[in-house]
Parts: sequence; structure tokens; C-alpha cells
Amino acid sequence: MVEMLTVYFLLLLLFQPVLHDIYSTRANAVEMVLDSAIQKASNADNGRFTPEIIDEMQNTLESTFLLDGSDIRFEGTTELTPRGQYIEGRLSVKSTPRWLYSSMFGSPDPEPAQISRYAKQMSEALVR
Repeated sequence: MVEMLTVYFLLLLLFQPVLHDIYSTRANAVEMVLDSAIQKASNADNGRFTPEIIDEMQNTLESTFLLDGSDIRFEGTTELTPRGQYIEGRLSVKSTPRWLYSSMFGSPDPEPAQISRYAKQMSEALVR
């Protein structure tokens, strides 16, 4: 019995911090990529999320953070937005497990299936 509990706690101590770090890194990556993209989208030259900006977000997440392209979802303002109005965007990726033994502790809430971040910024585009 002692050996079984020792293995259980050893696995918990070894792998739980890694699971938390992976989840945290993925969440920070989504936030950084979306913040960078909304800066470009609100620029006076763009005034919206262009297909190039959306592709750049997806390519950054795929190449730099090694996320699968099918797990990345984006919703946002793709119509030209005049100066003074807001550009919005939501970037979501598939979530990783956060707890090694979540079912053993009777977790009442299932873990979210998505890591989702939202950003909103005022447009600087001059529409004439």
C-alpha cells in the first residue's frame, strides 16, 4: 500500500508542474499573438483583421508554439472599420489537460475545451 501511494505522489510531483507550465505557455502564446495582431489590425493602413494578419497569427502559433492548425479558431472584425470605432477579435486554441488526476479528487467542473482570449481596440483607419 505504501509503495502504491509513493508512486502516485511521485507521479503527481513530477508531472503536475509540467502540465501546468504547458497550459500556461499556451495561454500566454494566444494572448501575445492576439495582442500583436490587433495592433496591426487597428493600424491606419488596415482598419480590420486582413487575411494576411489572420494567416500570420495562425502561422506564428503553428511554427513558433507548435500548435496544430486545426485547433486554432479566430473570430473578429473583418470589415473595414472607420476611425473611432472598435475592432474586436477572439482567438481560441484547444486546451491541454491541467490536472494529472482530476477524476480522483472529484472535480465538479470539467476543464474547458478551449483557451480563448478576447481583445478590443479602437481603429485608426481613415475611411473616405
